[in-house]
Amino acid sequence: MCLTKILRTHVARSIVLLMMAVIVLSGTITAPLRAEGFPSVDRKSLVYKGIPPNHCCVDQVLRYLPNGEMGVFFVTGGTFEPDVNNHIRLCRSSDQGETWLRDEEVLKLKDKACLLTEAIVHEDTITLFVSVHDGRFENWTVHTIASEDNGQTWGELQPFTPLPRKTFIRNLYRASWGEWILPFQTYAFDGDASKSIFQTKPMLCRNGVLISNDQGKTWTQSKLTEPLAGWGENNVAELTDGRLVMLVRADGKGHLDRHESSDRGRTWSERVATKIPNPGSKFRLFNLSGDRIALVHNPNSKTSSKNSKRQANVVRNPMALWISKDDLQTWGYQRTLTDFPGMLAYPDGEVDPEEKFIHFVFDYNRHDVIYWGAALPAKEEVSE
Repeated sequence: MCLTKILRTHVARSIVLLMMAVIVLSGTITAPLRAEGFPSVDRKSLVYKGIPPNHCCVDQVLRYLPNGEMGVFFVTGGTFEPDVNNHIRLCRSSDQGETWLRDEEVLKLKDKACLLTEAIVHEDTITLFVSVHDGRFENWTVHTIASEDNGQTWGELQPFTPLPRKTFIRNLYRASWGEWILPFQTYAFDGDASKSIFQTKPMLCRNGVLISNDQGKTWTQSKLTEPLAGWGENNVAELTDGRLVMLVRADGKGHLDRHESSDRGRTWSERVATKIPNPGSKFRLFNLSGDRIALVHNPNSKTSSKNSKRQANVVRNPMALWISKDDLQTWGYQRTLTDFPGMLAYPDGEVDPEEKFIHFVFDYNRHDVIYWGAALPAKEEVSE
């Protein structure tokens, strides 16, 4: 490579990394009146900088690995998503997200793309849920891949037989009564497995959950909700009386929709609109102690912008943390984490055991993975 090209590449990377430093340093919130022992400042760092040929970054998840490290699994490869070059990689941190090791390849298929939709860590096993497609989301298949050595090696890709096709598995909820509740959105309910989802106008999905009483060895399926247009990504939380609530992305509506279940997820109520603003973007629910439920999301009711570009839907902004103490009826704690210009999308992560931080990751404009440790308030700091 000639010297001029090397210098250009170095300068370009330096500029981008400087921009990312601004992102991870912006939005610092100092709360002078915090309960003793609770952090007043968020943590943040750059996990991965997308650079060709692995430029695209999307569908990132943060999990505590069995050895105590933080692991961030994410999709990269190619310039866009979906793309036949999309594959799954992993970055690790042994210092609670302050620094991240160089990325490792987890799963890359020949002439096929793979999309990560969920990662479950149970005892010594990490299980990834993977959608395999030919470069477009038309007729994909659903699989799992597992590791029993902290992600150093991985087994063979296995079909996920409970929902083998045209389904996206979402975030596991471990219910207080011991069952596992695994939400999903499916496009495989019309009886024609070979039919492209784009042949139906509008594109329709339905939501439901899988239920396991043996830590994921076997699953039973709930009844499905009524059809919904678009990408109905869903999350589940538990209410104070044992009911389950399911929030659902509702494209084009400017808000999230809601279902409830009073029979531990077996059936779901009809969909109703909430007052939670959403631009058509994935979000994340977390049950906390003290009857609190946290929501990390993009509280923006605008669903489009003339300034949006492919892979940079700027209405997915800001990134915020909301907390409710009354079963999602109101949100007594609302804090903007960052409103740095651009797309801040698809947060996912975990609550630390002491409930001082929600550790999560999101993508910036589909080309960078950002870690954010959102400082949680004490229980008494969340109003009714």
